[in-house]
Amino acid sequence: MAAVADRETSRGALLALIDDDDELLVAGSASSASEAKPLLDLEHLDVILVNLPLSARPLAEGIDFIRFAKAKRPDVGIVSLKRDVDEHCLRAALDAGANACCMATTSQHRLAQAIRAVAEGATWLDPEVSRILLHPTPPPAAFAKPVVPHLSPREREILRLLTDGYTNEEIADRLTCAPATVKTHLLHLFRKLGVRDRVSAAVTALRGDLI
Repeated sequence: MAAVADRETSRGALLALIDDDDELLVAGSASSASEAKPLLDLEHLDVILVNLPLSARPLAEGIDFIRFAKAKRPDVGIVSLKRDVDEHCLRAALDAGANACCMATTSQHRLAQAIRAVAEGATWLDPEVSRILLHPTPPPAAFAKPVVPHLSPREREILRLLTDGYTNEEIADRLTCAPATVKTHLLHLFRKLGVRDRVSAAVTALRGDLI
């Protein structure tokens, strides 16, 4: 299988999660659609994880790549990973030919389930994606994920953005704070999670379903 993600942190986290599973083998990785196209020539490729922008302008890179990949290699299953809750983009990925849709924050266990299902020729939707497609309106507060006790709301938000591959500057811009403040939060997060770098923090977040 292969992993395609435009952000280095996201790509590194995906590769680390796959490497943890003895039944999954990474055949290659890429950071863009153009870099990923040669992967389609690999003889023993069975699944591609695609974590590319689905709604960027002027081109929807992820959608275009999924459509291109399915046209060239209909035998290869595609798992589309989406960073944000966006019903339109999720439907567009499925319409383009994706065999499975997951959120970028899908836990390690569920992502492995999706990969195996697609490798066997089946389709698979992450439960969160199914809820979005079947019930587009936000779910009631009673169904929200429980708060992780040892992480503050700001820390959880920063961890989510980090896992999505945002840089310190991009996180600071989205949260309207200084990059130095983000760096301080990250140091606290790393200490609480027992990790030393961004990729390890992202992997820990996905494994523990912390976001």
